[in-house]
Amino acid sequence: MTMKVLILDTCAIVKFFINECGSETVRYIVDNRAKLGLSLSASIFARLEFEKLIWKKVAYNNVSKSKAKSIIESANTYFSLVFHIRDTYPIPEFKIGRPMEYEQIIKKYDLSIGQNDRDILQLMCAHNYLGCFGLAEESLPHIVTSDHNFLKITKAEGYGVIDPEKLSPQDLHRKWTSPTKGWNRRREIRGFSVRPE
Repeated sequence: MTMKVLILDTCAIVKFFINECGSETVRYIVDNRAKLGLSLSASIFARLEFEKLIWKKVAYNNVSKSKAKSIIESANTYFSLVFHIRDTYPIPEFKIGRPMEYEQIIKKYDLSIGQNDRDILQLMCAHNYLGCFGLAEESLPHIVTSDHNFLKITKAEGYGVIDPEKLSPQDLHRKWTSPTKGWNRRREIRGFSVRPE
C-alpha cells in the first residue's frame, strides 16, 4: 500500500471536532487513516490558528464555552498523535526542485501580508517539508481544504486538493480502495483534484 500524504488546513481540522458541512468526510479520513494508508500532517500555523477559530465560534454562539474547552483539550492529543506538525524544524535538503519562498508566492498571487496570506504558510508546509524528498508520485502531498482562494492557489501550484464539502466519504472510499484507480491518476470529480502526471 502506498502512503498517501495529506495536509489538513485549519478549517478542515475544525470540521473534525465541530459538526458542519464537510465534517463527515474529514472524520472518515481521520478515523480510517491507518486502513487507507494515510499520513496526516498540518502546519504549525494551523495549530496556532485552531484555538482562535474555536473561540470565534464561541463568540458567535455556535459553540458553548464548556464545549470549546473540551474540544481544545481533546485537540492537544490529536495534534500530538494524528495531525503531525511538520514545519517546526529547518527545511530539509531538497533532492528535486527548491524550497517555496513566502515573498515570491505573495508577489505571484498579489496577496497582502496579514490579510489574505494566511494559507500560504500551510502550502509552504506541504511543499517545503513533505514535497522535497523526491517521493513517488502516488505519495505527493494533497491539501484538505474547502477554502475557495486556497483551493485555487493550491491547484495553480500543482498540488492535489480534497474539498471535504464537495466529496463524501463514499467518494473517497471508491477512489482509495478501487484496485483499478491509482492515487496519482489525473482526475477531477466534484471536489477531488489530483496533481497532473
